Amino acid sequence: MDRGLLTGPDTTNNYDTNVAGTDATINASLFAAEEYGSCPQPVRGLSYDWTAMNTLVDNMSPAGSTNQNIGLQLGWMSLVGGGPFTVPPMDPNYTYSKVIILLTDGLNTQDRWYGDGSTLGTADDAKIDARQRLTCSNANAANITLYMIQVNTGGDPTSTLLQNCASTPDKFYILTSADQIITVFTQIGTALTQLRLAN
Repeated sequence: MDRGLLTGPDTTNNYDTNVAGTDATINASLFAAEEYGSCPQPVRGLSYDWTAMNTLVDNMSPAGSTNQNIGLQLGWMSLVGGGPFTVPPMDPNYTYSKVIILLTDGLNTQDRWYGDGSTLGTADDAKIDARQRLTCSNANAANITLYMIQVNTGGDPTSTLLQNCASTPDKFYILTSADQIITVFTQIGTALTQLRLAN
């Protein structure tokens, strides 16, 4: 669930758009206790346990509303630690790239405060998108490389939000069938491998 106030985002510290640590004395910084039926898999930080990571992904199934921002914010936190995440040990002799690949099959329709999950193009959707724009800006400013993948099999408009969120224009992908996902992930993986070898 998005971090913030009961009545809306904390627009002073914007905890739902950054990786600031939690503080037990500041309610808006905490992760609210909520488990949606549509999100049955518990959160898991980065790990070198590839079997467990594959099992986690394999056990996921699409359901519920779309809240891209919380995925982006938690993905960022998983790279740097904090909240429910710890970062695996890193080799001090290696230069790491911090990369988030956000894959979505829908446009934003709901977060903790706005939207009912069933409509697009409402004033609430604009508020949800505004929170994500801030997260995108913050993550890019922190030198996180952002890839955005929109799987558009339902005829939604191309997401300008995702296009602008990607670190560079070539890091936004729009797919019209699920079988294109493997191809795009292979392209991204190849690009990241070449970057690593060049360094």
